[in-house]
Amino acid sequence: MEATDPRPKAPGLPVRMGQVFFSPGDLFDALRERPVWLDMMIVLIVCAVASQLVIPEERFREIFMQQMPPGTDPADAETIMDFSRRFGAIMSAVFMPISAAAIAGVLILNYNVILGGEARFAQLFSAVTHSFLILTAGGFLVLGLILAGGDQVVLSPALLLPDLGDGYLARIAYRVNIFAVWTSVVLGIAVGRMYPKRSAGAATTFILFLYMIVVGLSALPGG
Repeated sequence: MEATDPRPKAPGLPVRMGQVFFSPGDLFDALRERPVWLDMMIVLIVCAVASQLVIPEERFREIFMQQMPPGTDPADAETIMDFSRRFGAIMSAVFMPISAAAIAGVLILNYNVILGGEARFAQLFSAVTHSFLILTAGGFLVLGLILAGGDQVVLSPALLLPDLGDGYLARIAYRVNIFAVWTSVVLGIAVGRMYPKRSAGAATTFILFLYMIVVGLSALPGG
């Protein structure tokens, strides 16, 4: 007699892609029982590579030069740009699973090791991988704006505010990505489903706190 897996079958990839945006609670209930992730990771990697390759050379150069610190030697900037253009697709593909694993590891450290929870790494890795679809969608929206001739590379709430100047707090405001905030909220829901004793609201606050630390560090001079 063949052994059968008693766990319910996970929804298909198209269903899960829709659930990330419209019913994340149902998605993470399913991933708690069967933490699938490979097909979604493949989608993310393909999207990451494609986003690096579709930007025309001249547009890529223009955007890259705008982001270089003032006073950068033009020859050095050209070298860095050539490297980024050449290896950007590979780096994007490698970065995706590594960053998902890192975030899942931080959640395991906090909620298992420190707070005594019992979720498995595979469950959290699956949840993080699926939540990254939101960031990917945001990236393609920004990519569309870039290809249309815009120079805004982060969709930040600060775009709706008056001129904030160039101080440290202003740099933080401009670096806050609304799709990263959305992803953090969805990850908070995931934590609430993977750890029934933890509230989604508290988890979202914790994840947003970590995200703002990263934003704050990136806004430092040379960050």
